[in-house]
Order: sequence, then C-alpha cells, then structure tokens
Amino acid sequence: MSLYPDVQRKAHEELDRVVGPNRLPDFEDYHELLYMKAVLLEAMRWMVVVPLSLPHRVIRDDEYKGYIIPEGTIVNPNIWFVYNDTT
Repeated sequence: MSLYPDVQRKAHEELDRVVGPNRLPDFEDYHELLYMKAVLLEAMRWMVVVPLSLPHRVIRDDEYKGYIIPEGTIVNPNIWFVYNDTT
C-alpha cells in the first residue's frame, strides 16, 4: 500500500464512509466495501500466503499438454501460478 498511496487513500475513504469512525467493520459491511474487497483480493493475488493448495488425487486418467496423468496420482495445485497466469 505504501507504493500506491492513492489506492490506500481511496480504500480508507470508503471504509470511513461505510463504517464510520466509531466502530470496526463487520460482515454486514462486506457487500458495501467493494473497493476494499477488490484491493484485498489483488493484494492476496500478488502475495499468496500459501503458494500451494492441499494435495488432490486425480479421479480418472487425464492428459495435460501431452502428458498422461494416471488415475490416483497426487497433484499439488500451484495457487501462485493460477493467480498470475496471463492467459
């Protein structure tokens, strides 16, 4: 946020407008804090807390880019790559 003070200012203004100065935000505010939600999602996309998800087991034979992935294979989804794929 320090690199983008205009984003920080706009998020703070939205928080002040929706929540006000006398309380903390709660789940009822979620649908009104659209800009704040977008900022948080973008921050999490840029800096993934856990880059790999939980292991998954392939339920049937599959093919990916010419490689055969047999049924029962354990795969670890790369969350960072999913969030940063340019396609």
